[in-house]
Amino acid sequence: MIKLSLDEIKPGMLLARSIVSEAGELLLSAGNVVNDRVLVKMREIELSAAWIAEEGTEIAIPEENVTEQLALQSQFVVKENSDILKKVAQIKQVTQANINRVFEDTNRFKNIIAVEEIKKVIKQILEGLLDREPVAVNLSSIRTKNGYQYQHALDVAVTAIILANKLKYTHREIEELALGCLLMDLGMVVFPESLLNKQGQMTEQEQLLFREHPTLGYAILRQNDRIGITTAHVAYQHHERQDGKGYPRGLRGDNQIPLKTLNPRKGMIHRYAEIAAVADTYISLLSPRPNTVPALSPDEAMRMVIKAAGTHLNRAVVDAFITIVPVFPVGSRVVIVEDKKYRKYTGYSGVVARCSAENPEKPVLLIIFDREKKKIKPWTLDMAEEDGFKIQFARLQ
Repeated sequence: MIKLSLDEIKPGMLLARSIVSEAGELLLSAGNVVNDRVLVKMREIELSAAWIAEEGTEIAIPEENVTEQLALQSQFVVKENSDILKKVAQIKQVTQANINRVFEDTNRFKNIIAVEEIKKVIKQILEGLLDREPVAVNLSSIRTKNGYQYQHALDVAVTAIILANKLKYTHREIEELALGCLLMDLGMVVFPESLLNKQGQMTEQEQLLFREHPTLGYAILRQNDRIGITTAHVAYQHHERQDGKGYPRGLRGDNQIPLKTLNPRKGMIHRYAEIAAVADTYISLLSPRPNTVPALSPDEAMRMVIKAAGTHLNRAVVDAFITIVPVFPVGSRVVIVEDKKYRKYTGYSGVVARCSAENPEKPVLLIIFDREKKKIKPWTLDMAEEDGFKIQFARLQ
């Protein structure tokens, strides 16, 4: 199986993974042969890429952190709650006055979030993730434009769970954090799709309004008795910064390992929010909001996260995060940029088939294309056993 961009997918290819809508509706099922009608459907839903069955690539199937069925359940329950909140909010035009009206009347959101349904999904996610050792972040989801918010929430929650587990958080703490991550952008229910999917930069006024979403999300979550205040603070604080230049309150961090304290200092970022911020930043760089900025490769995204450590992100959390993200995740597209041994494979490309915790920079590759991007009979290259090779991520065309 190999991940191909829409431009690379041709009639006659075979879908290796199903494609679903944000509502959990099956749009295209695995096993479908791509034809012109399928390609039109892919463009209609603004699909970024798809997993294609490629002969000889069976060993390069990325192990999902969350099963497809569980991912659909989590996205559906978040969307369902978002739709209800949007109707309750009753905002037809996003203005500061209308947002203030919602702030002043938050009782309308009293206990309308289906918390138990969401917690049930989270428990299933935790069972699948925390029973396996070692656990590493391996995100292989494919997004549609309309499903971005819900897939993003799931990816952030999964990443935060693995990170909190690395930091030795208790099972209950991880549950609280995961719930906060899944719901941290509920404050966006007041914004129309035209703003959330706007091409290019928002205006200064739009940015000011958009920055209200953490406060609104917190206000909504606090009206639900089964959601603890620490969980609600994930929504409230995930855009705060260590240097105090974040929003909405300008809280600060101390770049220390985020441990529970008996007397938390006033004006400091909650430890859950510090973890959520690292996860949210990384996922946003890998898969940015549609029509905004280009997606980064995993190594580029990691460099940006490291660069933000100390000022934007908690440095100690970033140090832990580095250890749970493979340098070259399974399924990643890579290209050979240096071949000192044979001097003939520079420019050949393929996918990462296996990763090694002992030697993360030297994965096993499955080479599929020559330097002219013509398909060849797949062959494996174990970089740990073959010296003289250097690779880098290959962008989808």
